[in-house]
Amino acid sequence: MKNLFWLLLFLVPCVFPAQERDSLETLLKKEKNALKKADLLLEIANFLSDVDTVEAISYIKKAQKLIPENNRYLQGKVQFTFGQQFFGVEVGKAQDYYQKSVKILEKEQTRESLTLMARAWHNYATQEQYRENSDSFISIILNKSIPLALKAGRKDLHAQYLNDLGAEMYNRKQYLKSISYFDQSLKTIANEPETFEILQRKLEFNVNAAQSYLYLNKPAEAKTYLQNAEKIINRYPENPVAVSFYLVNAKYFQVKKDFKNSLVSLDKGLSLNNILPHDYFGLIYQKAFTLRNLKRQKEALEVLQTVINRKEIMSMKLNARILHNEMSKIYADLGDYKNAYEHQLETKSLSDSLLAEERDSKALMMETKFRTAEKEKQIAENELEINKKNQYMWMLGFAALLFLSWGIYIYNNLKNKRKIAEQREINLRQKLKEKEQTEQLKVTKAILDGEERERERVAKDLHDGLGGMLAGVKINLSTWSSNHLEEDQYESFHKILNQLDSSVSELRRVARNLMPESLLNFGLEIALKDLCEFYMKDGLTIDFQAINIQKNLPLNLQVNIYRIVQELLNNAVKHSGADNILVQCSQNGEEFYITVEDNGKGITESEMSKVKSLGLKNLQNRVNFLKGKMEIQSTENQGTSVNIEINTHVA
Repeated sequence: MKNLFWLLLFLVPCVFPAQERDSLETLLKKEKNALKKADLLLEIANFLSDVDTVEAISYIKKAQKLIPENNRYLQGKVQFTFGQQFFGVEVGKAQDYYQKSVKILEKEQTRESLTLMARAWHNYATQEQYRENSDSFISIILNKSIPLALKAGRKDLHAQYLNDLGAEMYNRKQYLKSISYFDQSLKTIANEPETFEILQRKLEFNVNAAQSYLYLNKPAEAKTYLQNAEKIINRYPENPVAVSFYLVNAKYFQVKKDFKNSLVSLDKGLSLNNILPHDYFGLIYQKAFTLRNLKRQKEALEVLQTVINRKEIMSMKLNARILHNEMSKIYADLGDYKNAYEHQLETKSLSDSLLAEERDSKALMMETKFRTAEKEKQIAENELEINKKNQYMWMLGFAALLFLSWGIYIYNNLKNKRKIAEQREINLRQKLKEKEQTEQLKVTKAILDGEERERERVAKDLHDGLGGMLAGVKINLSTWSSNHLEEDQYESFHKILNQLDSSVSELRRVARNLMPESLLNFGLEIALKDLCEFYMKDGLTIDFQAINIQKNLPLNLQVNIYRIVQELLNNAVKHSGADNILVQCSQNGEEFYITVEDNGKGITESEMSKVKSLGLKNLQNRVNFLKGKMEIQSTENQGTSVNIEINTHVA
């Protein structure tokens, strides 16, 4: 779990006065309604969560006996209150209870049930923070807690959850984002009635926003929020968030180099009642820091010494390390290097910091040892000898550490260079492969374009040239026959003319097959429909289905799709022996799908290996050119299905 000030600031447990529990106990004794009594028992258990878990659980079990199974709200509240007993202690168990609570409450849509679900998801998400799953925390708050709070009409909870997101952004040092969330929190409750709870939240949100601005070194912006917070403090001086205000306010004056006013703010914070140990230590540490900047080192030392024997503060290793480190600096400022050295040793034993901090610590210890030796010449010879040996061991250790570090550095450097070289080689191979594929696609495109141009030229020559000539021959023959043939010769002559008509029709069919006019004139869908009708004959039905085919497809792409369907139909008609063929073409955005299915004899494994015999090589080239995928599924005597997927932006 991240050891950050903000988590402590936002997750401070509420301290309830003993008389509040007494008043609940009094109400419990007077209450005769079983459901209200169960609710009071659960409220008392909540009070006991941070005091006596065993007693709290006994109250929950008493409540559980009074609640009927069909009362989902109270049943869900039971599971929620169980979860509270394990919050932050047994994370997995707490989350299980919160999930049980949500599952029970899901079928309820009352304001109370929605509110409780929002709280359950919020507490579940907080446990994810304990697991250091901050991304999961953010996702749950955004997608679960906030929508439920909005549905319940709880602006106060909505604002608090936005504030929690701001705190997480703060922990990630994304201060501008954190300020955005804090501002949203304030805006959410801006028009709410100014109850004590709402004012407390406004105080908290303003303090948080000010803190973020101070970390951005923008004291002018922070000042506005602090002024808003101070107005609330003046109305409620003993507000639980007041400590945080005075700490941040002191930080504001420190940034402004106004250490006198910083000291005033810290003293106001220390004068508050019922300060939690961690907050008290924060005030004391900041006061010592401020006094040091005012050159009042002895006073700073006295301030720190007031907490050095307080177990509830010093039992936290982080607090102890910070305190001893600060005292070491103050003693060093005062020229008392012996005490500075001792406190630095204590700091080192408690230190859990990075190597750089440890290196600074060693340097300070060596300096203090040297100065202590100068001031204390009366130390015995044996002690001096020990010091020399210690210094030698330090130097030897430092040299060994330096040598080891250098060796690790060289090893890592060589390892990284080798990795970089390998990666470069992989990248080069990939580029060569991509270049080769690009060249292959260019060649394929050139071949396909050449084929289409040649088809178009031959089609025009046949249709306009040879077709026109044959039509002229027919007209001339008809004119000649009327003047030169006898009546008994007409029948034979008309048979010849019919054969000539058939030849002209066949010629036009071949020309249309080479370059379909309907594709150029009416678009892909009409051309494909004509193509299917062309292949239909007695004993063969072709069902064409077009789904969402766009009319603005590039002509080059339309031609390629037409050729693919033409080749598939040609293969099915020639080889499958089918009496029913399905042709389906559909488009979904940039993807175009082609499916041709028949109920014929299928393709055997040996035939599948002979790609050329089925005329699929040219088809595969077209699919590859369009960076598409082709899948052939065939079962003997059960038919064949060909599925093709291509990208409309490739051609």
